[in-house]
Amino acid sequence: MQHIKISLLILFLFTVTSIVAQNDKIYTSNGDVLVGEIKSMQRGVLVYDTDYADKDFQIEWEGIEGISCSRSLIIYTEDGKKYNGGIQFIADEPKKLIIQTLDENITVNLDEIVEITSFKSKFIDRVIISIDAGLSLSKANNVRQTSAAGKISYRGIKWYFSARFNNVGTTQDDVDPIDRSEGGMNFTRDIFGNAMVLGGLEFLSNSEQMLDLRSTVKAGVGYYLIRSNKLYMQAGIGIAFSQEKYDGIEKTKQGSFEGLGGTEFNAYDIGDLSFQMKLTTYPSFSEWGRWRIDFDTSLKYDLPLDFYVKLSYVHNFDSEPLVEVSKNDYVFKTSLGWEWD
Repeated sequence: MQHIKISLLILFLFTVTSIVAQNDKIYTSNGDVLVGEIKSMQRGVLVYDTDYADKDFQIEWEGIEGISCSRSLIIYTEDGKKYNGGIQFIADEPKKLIIQTLDENITVNLDEIVEITSFKSKFIDRVIISIDAGLSLSKANNVRQTSAAGKISYRGIKWYFSARFNNVGTTQDDVDPIDRSEGGMNFTRDIFGNAMVLGGLEFLSNSEQMLDLRSTVKAGVGYYLIRSNKLYMQAGIGIAFSQEKYDGIEKTKQGSFEGLGGTEFNAYDIGDLSFQMKLTTYPSFSEWGRWRIDFDTSLKYDLPLDFYVKLSYVHNFDSEPLVEVSKNDYVFKTSLGWEWD
């Protein structure tokens, strides 16, 4: 009998919790009121769940007039502050919200909120996967270029992780094939306000520059210079260690300590367009006067069914390569891809 009472109590608590979770309200700019469970808001998109659909819904943040949620959420604002509490919509003041914490109530504008995370968000809800590929053919010399790329990222409450891989291969008659592969893993962790610590591993292999492999381990600190629900810009400094292996007349292998400085800009709410640019510099401590610069930019246009087309440009510069090769190498490509989030 005691076991039955405990089971009924657990069932009752679960039911009440589920009902409360599904009572979050979203007020849209066209007058609709949506009822469901708020899961998250990142990069200008609010994700919410309803009890009448198996799939989460998404709505652009700029199309929202207000939200109400009595559950505790983690809320980030553009000034770098973080709040734990519920949110209440001020009916007679559009775009105004009250964040209800244990200590105080804070009134904020909707546009000041840059990220929302629910304590009950599932791991899979925070994962984004994208893959894309490209192919170009030319009759002259039977030139063929293929490209393939993939990226996976995860956003936790304080942690962000991403891993990527990109390969471009070119073949043509009477010329040795050219293969270029790059990738890496990056970690960031919010520490206070808009500051973060970062670390990662990058690698590059490029037959055009006779580079068998360059692997770089890096660590540093960063700061969001701009952070809104439409775009962000961050900068960082740190240190790195690179190990290089070239394939020339004689195999060359060398390790060096380097400084690290970089900036990243990402505008992800330009209608169906998104633009990203990243610049990283590596001044060498071991070989004074040597500089390496990596530049990466892309423009993506969203298509129906989570497909997209993307234009991307990557440029690598080395002021003093260890063997007699070009100081510059670049790749421009167009590709068709698909994203799961």
